[in-house]
Parts: sequence; C-alpha cells; structure tokens
Amino acid sequence: MKSLLTLLILLFVVFSGCSPQPAPQSYKVQKPEWVSNPNIGGSVGAIGIAGRTYDQKESTKRKIAIARALDELTLQQGVKVELSMTKRDISTNESSSTIVDVKSTYEASSTVTAHIEKVWENPSSGELFIWMVMD
Repeated sequence: MKSLLTLLILLFVVFSGCSPQPAPQSYKVQKPEWVSNPNIGGSVGAIGIAGRTYDQKESTKRKIAIARALDELTLQQGVKVELSMTKRDISTNESSSTIVDVKSTYEASSTVTAHIEKVWENPSSGELFIWMVMD
C-alpha cells in the first residue's frame, strides 16, 4: 500500500510538471503602403504578385511578378495585347502527344518604360510583391 501511494505521488509530480505549451501568438503581417496604393506621390505604378512557382525557384517567382507588374502598367497606358493559344492533341495507338502553339501580338503607339521601385516578400505566405513605377 505504501509503494502504491508513493507511485501515485511520483506520477502526480511528473505529470503536473508537463503543462501544455502556450499556443504561438499569431501576428498580423504589416504590408507596406505601396502594396495597396502603387500610385503614391502621383507616380504611375503597378504591383506584380507571384506566389509559389512550379519549380520553386526565387528567380522564377521574381520573373512572374515583374511580368505581371508590366502587364498592369501596359493596361493602364492603353497598350493592346492579344494572345492566342492553340492546343492540339494527337494520339496514335498507345502513344500520344500534345502540341501547344502560342502567338502574341502587341500593338502600341508608345513605349512603356518602367523600373522596379521596391520588392517585398510576405513572410507568412511567401508571396513576392514587386512595385514598378513608370519612368
């Protein structure tokens, strides 16, 4: 009986020391002002955003964000962009192949030139934000 009481006290001491850890405090990520307002100070700007990429490379994420910001700037300047895609599936017996033809046409009366003003990566989502401003 004495050993059972000693065992119970010992178990109580061991388990009372194992308190659950407090939950990690969630913090709200503070985005830079230019993410919401790319036209700060009267400049003509655009934001390009890229998330996770197929190859998980930072350089690919950066290229996508730059391309998206430039697309936004060209839309603001009235540049007409046409993109057509043709997909052909060819299957013969047990083998198959897919051919994709992509054609792009750009019509512009002026040239759009811009530079990267700032870059920010959201630490919680991993999204890359690139702010481009017209020259």
